[in-house]
Amino acid sequence: MPTTLATHLRLEVLASQCTGGPQYAGEQDDDPATTTDCATASPARSQVRIAEFQAFSK
Repeated sequence: MPTTLATHLRLEVLASQCTGGPQYAGEQDDDPATTTDCATASPARSQVRIAEFQAFSK
């Protein structure tokens, strides 16, 4: 990215570990009493956490 002066920053999440990670897709066990597909069953499926975001200026 070239050096740019900005007044606002935006962070856009395209997928999370839950919605974009193939290892979390689909049923994870053979227990019919629980639903384990992250993208459809997890209450946290629409949440992401950003550990670090950096913006620099002169």
